[in-house]
Amino acid sequence: MAKELNEAIGGRIRAYRESLGMNRESFSEQVGLSPQFLAEVENGKKGLSAESIYKICSSSELSADYLVMGTIKRDKLKNPLDNVIQDMPGDYSVQCAKVLQAVNDIITEAQRDGMELYKKFNK
Repeated sequence: MAKELNEAIGGRIRAYRESLGMNRESFSEQVGLSPQFLAEVENGKKGLSAESIYKICSSSELSADYLVMGTIKRDKLKNPLDNVIQDMPGDYSVQCAKVLQAVNDIITEAQRDGMELYKKFNK
């Protein structure tokens, strides 16, 4: 179990780092870990201590919940666009919020439909 957990956590870190377009050296400097250690973590060869998880999460946008469990409890998160919307003048904020909610609903429905199809064809 520990090996699978290390691989899953390492994979999430690598995917996050790559989504930022950062190389391992830059990301390791940002989070305060050595590039060699980060490489071993990303490859699932080493696990992370609570201190290392704290370093990564406090210096990046990764949540510990996602890093360890692979999920995010979305109802607990504040939408990062909320601040942008709140700063808009007058009716623009209300209209923008409605558009973003509609887009979010479409994406959520598409993801749900995609999972149903995946389950159907991968029984």
